[in-house]
Order: sequence, then C-alpha cells, then structure tokens
Amino acid sequence: MIRPITVTLGFVAAALTTVVAPAAGGNRVSEEAAVTPDSGHGRVLYLKHCTACHGQHAWGDGPREIPVLAGQRENYLIRQLEQFVDDKRQGSEMHGPIMHDTLQPADVARAQAFRDLAVYLSHAARNPHPEYGAGQALALGQRDYIRGCSGCHGSEGAGSDPEAVPAIGGQGYSYLLTQLRSFSAGRLRHPALADSPVALSADEQEAVADYVSRLTYLTASGRQ
Repeated sequence: MIRPITVTLGFVAAALTTVVAPAAGGNRVSEEAAVTPDSGHGRVLYLKHCTACHGQHAWGDGPREIPVLAGQRENYLIRQLEQFVDDKRQGSEMHGPIMHDTLQPADVARAQAFRDLAVYLSHAARNPHPEYGAGQALALGQRDYIRGCSGCHGSEGAGSDPEAVPAIGGQGYSYLLTQLRSFSAGRLRHPALADSPVALSADEQEAVADYVSRLTYLTASGRQ
C-alpha cells in the first residue's frame, strides 16, 4: 500500500502550476495594460531568448519538466514573467536560475516585452503531441480533478484570463506531476489554500496529472 502524501484536493489547483501572486511593482501592471501589444515582436523575443528550453514552437519538453507555453493564458504568462524577474518565483533547481537570467536583458525586462511575449504565446499554434501518463487510472484522476480543481481551472482545464488562472488541460504529464510533488514537499505555495481533509496519495497524484494531461485546451485538438 502506498502511503498517502499530504496534498489535499483543495490544493490540487495550486499544485498543478505555480501560483498567481500580485505583481511586485504597483506600476508594472498598469504599464503592461497600457502598452499596445506587438505579437511579431513577441515572436522575435521568444525565438531569441526562450527556444533553447521551451522549443521552437513553445510546446515544452515533458520528460525534462519544461511546460507547454503555446496557448497559455496571457495574463498568467505576464504574472509569471514578473515573478521570475523579481525572484518571486524560484522555479526548479535546474530551470529556475536559467529563467531568472534569461529575463534580465534590457530587451526583455520591461512591460512592453512582457506583454508582447504573452500575446504571442497565448495565440501560438498548440501542441499536436502532448505527453501523457500510463492511462491506468483516468477515472480516479477525473474524480479528483472535478472535486478539487475544476472550480478554478474549469472542466477542460482552460483557466481564465481575467483572474490570471493558468490553463492546465493538455500540459505535459511529467511537468504536472512534478508540480504536484513539489507542492507536497513545500516547494510551491499558494496564498489562498482551501482547507480539505481529503489527502491525495502518490497514486492519486499520478492519476490527476495523467487525466489533466489528456484534456485538450493546450493541444492542437483543443484549438477553437
């Protein structure tokens, strides 16, 4: 029998992707909202600074735990860029420092660049080959997802732009599972954790990650 790990259903949404927190600078949010986005410039910035890890098409690399960015919610992307550049989001030991350093050049660390990158990525062609798990406990994953995650992320894992809730449907299985495990270990935090007495076992974490990876929002088949 696998011993349950202390991840609660109310916490799953926080675990699947890193939390949205207020922007570090009070003026930055208004600056980003005020600029006119340039998707073409966002593509130039992405190709220059991001492809080494996230790939030519921003489809990530599941086994390397690098997330899919193509199709992600614009406001969520902007908030995460802010947190990385301000050291509010540490990321993994392997990828966090790289993200911080990537966002330091003058052509990236500014409101216009953040907006341009986010607009480009949110409209980028989506991943035709998402990474899945073994598919052995999808009913369990669906049950736990509906009970613990769909209230914020939606039934298809689409997230929401106004609230900067990330899209997670179709995200890579390995990345999703690593996020769940990182949350359990205390490496990820959420400012509004729900109090739930129901813990997810290691098997349930795998089931949720597998189920969510098979939702279609971030995939080519889910493109509206």
